[in-house]
Amino acid sequence: MSEYIDRLLCSSSADTPHHVVDIGSGQGYLSRALQNLGLHVLALDSNEIQTSGAERWKAKEATRRQKQLKRAKDAQSVPDSNHHYNDPLFQSHVPTASKNTIHSRVGSLTHQTICINPSTLESSIHDWLFSGEDNQIAGCTSMIGDLLVDRTERRTAEEKPVPVMMVALHACGPLTPDVLRAFLSNHRRPSAPGVRIWTAQALVVVGCCYNLMALEDFPLSRSLRERTPVATLPLASRHLAAQMPSQWLRNETSARETSLAIRKVIFRALLQPVLEIISAREAPANHTATSSSCHVEGLHNAGQTPENRRLGKLPDAAYKDWEIFLDRATSKTGVRLDQIATQLPVYIHDERRRRQLESALSVLHVLRCIMGPLIESLILLDRHEWIREELNQSSKAQESSAMDVGLVNLFDQATGSGRNVAIVIKPREWPNTI
Repeated sequence: MSEYIDRLLCSSSADTPHHVVDIGSGQGYLSRALQNLGLHVLALDSNEIQTSGAERWKAKEATRRQKQLKRAKDAQSVPDSNHHYNDPLFQSHVPTASKNTIHSRVGSLTHQTICINPSTLESSIHDWLFSGEDNQIAGCTSMIGDLLVDRTERRTAEEKPVPVMMVALHACGPLTPDVLRAFLSNHRRPSAPGVRIWTAQALVVVGCCYNLMALEDFPLSRSLRERTPVATLPLASRHLAAQMPSQWLRNETSARETSLAIRKVIFRALLQPVLEIISAREAPANHTATSSSCHVEGLHNAGQTPENRRLGKLPDAAYKDWEIFLDRATSKTGVRLDQIATQLPVYIHDERRRRQLESALSVLHVLRCIMGPLIESLILLDRHEWIREELNQSSKAQESSAMDVGLVNLFDQATGSGRNVAIVIKPREWPNTI
């Protein structure tokens, strides 16, 4: 992704953004790669553990870089202002095309942990640029991240807004729509001096975890919302959108993992009638309490109900065969089969009947998974059309510069990442890389 971003920025005009916000930055792999491209990076994540891990990686790389510089000095080879281009750490993160370009700027990296939504995202960028650490971007002898910034960086409220690129790699569930909302909200705001101090100039976002999408995140475009009947995606469909059946048999390891994954789904499906029998025996009061618990724990939107209990993670060994799974699963959920022995489905203890059901359910599940890429495409096209509609509307209202939006395949799914399509927004005057 850093290679594409570098190519996009290097091909743009003199107003190329030097400030990038990495949303959902995790351990900071993309953030550090962007910093090494000479960009000032704000890395945001909602998990303090992830942020702490990213800070440790950042410290390790800084230490290793200092050792590299010391060795260079000891060898009487004084590094120039672009010494980071000779740094192996830099080389490992930067694509070949970028190594031929000398970036005159030195990058920086600032990590923050926040609860990410459109509002907090907007305020975090504002604070990063214009407050704290002695007015970061105002320059003079202030700091951006860990680095001093000279007076050439000085800005005032009367100057043009600071151009910022927003990026997110595998932004989970509702995070991708929230990033898009923040971009569009900023883009709709008048750009007169003093009205906004930064402008969302470009965006590159790869989403993931469609099963965690909020219900209001589909459909987004008027094209789908105004259709009759309105298109909807139930939870089961959103789960399927994360499937990539084209990669199931790419090697022996993938084939084994796929077989296990299918077995997990089938065994869980065979357990469902048992959970429904138990649920029917529970008192209404307990039923209400369990339902409330689902909401409190934030699991209701993930599909949990009293009769559809969340089994959670079991070790792979628990799926070796049906008997082992049944014992582990009932123990974990607190189900006692002896209490409902007369109500149990025949296949629970009839191996021939169970294997027939396993075979039929396996075929059904595979056929459903084959539809997964189609569902993901529908989600992506809905977001693409929604962005296009919003950008066109704001451009007409404010006579602002036109923007292009597109979908770009960044990398091959065979590399191990099922989510490989980026939503890209850029000024129309930039060379076409979409």
